[in-house]
Amino acid sequence: MIALQRHRQILDRVAENGAARVVDLARDFRVTEETIRRDLRTLSERGMVERTHGGAVAVDQEDGRIDLPYDHRDASHASAKDAIARAALSMITPHQVIALDASSTAAKLAHLLPDEPLTVVTNSLVICGALAPRKQIEVVCTGGTLDREALAFYGLQTRRALATLNIEQFFFSVRGIDTKRGLSEANDRHAAVKLSMFESAQRRVLLADTSKLGLASRVFFAPVGEVDRVVLERSDNPAVRDAVARLGEHGLEIQEAEPAL
Repeated sequence: MIALQRHRQILDRVAENGAARVVDLARDFRVTEETIRRDLRTLSERGMVERTHGGAVAVDQEDGRIDLPYDHRDASHASAKDAIARAALSMITPHQVIALDASSTAAKLAHLLPDEPLTVVTNSLVICGALAPRKQIEVVCTGGTLDREALAFYGLQTRRALATLNIEQFFFSVRGIDTKRGLSEANDRHAAVKLSMFESAQRRVLLADTSKLGLASRVFFAPVGEVDRVVLERSDNPAVRDAVARLGEHGLEIQEAEPAL
């Protein structure tokens, strides 16, 4: 088992049980305790677990500062993301040039796209794979350096590719939405790519489940007011209603999607 696979299984174990011991992990994965300690050190440095004497405990995954692996993001708030993706689909018409970022919500939108004439620009390995069988969709992959945890490309090559493109609509998500400081990501690698897509697009559509509202991650890359539309799932929670109202004060269009029952 390679380190990346082991890291994901360790995260699953910690998420399920709230904690994990070095001795148990070493036995179950048939590696040395020192190997597990290195794994936990790496995951701790990324903010994914909190190290303790003899093991590790779970951290709050709703903390917008944490850069989670793609499969963990994909499983989080899945029904809300499904509703948001369905609502966003109606904004796309044939022959458009659109960009999809490497978020799990944008990937859900990609899976819904019909096989019709369309150009899709993306830095997401997941989205490239999902659209590959659709013969009428032209897929433009940015290339760059692969982030194996995020299943996304980043770097100077990625940004140079985006600078040459005229994108009609950019559909994206973020780790945090702070109405005062703006949109933020957990690291500068992915914030820089989103900024390039943001700058290359004529229209920007933010796909964000309501867990993102009020969160501030590590790197701010754009003001809230520069978004054209935000699509969220509908919620009757009073705190969420207040947060959505504050978002509307910035002049952007707000669309609330109804999650499936």
